[in-house]
Amino acid sequence: MRFVILLALLAGCRDKGISQLEAVRDELCACKDAACGQAAMAKVPSVEVSNSRRSQAIAREMLDCLAKLTDAERPETGPDTTATPAP
Repeated sequence: MRFVILLALLAGCRDKGISQLEAVRDELCACKDAACGQAAMAKVPSVEVSNSRRSQAIAREMLDCLAKLTDAERPETGPDTTATPAP
């Protein structure tokens, strides 16, 4: 019985800002390209959330997802390398 009451209290005390931030993170991490990721990141300033370990962890996850998207679209060759090897 105590467990059920504890769960109800925890659900009621959940920070609305954290929930919104999690929703943006989920949307961002579901994106297939960097443009979609940037659009999801644009929603972050409208979310008001307290600075906590949980919010910082969510922010880190969001940045990791965005980094994966941008790395996937990065060209294979860099500016200092050539596309074809010199003879």
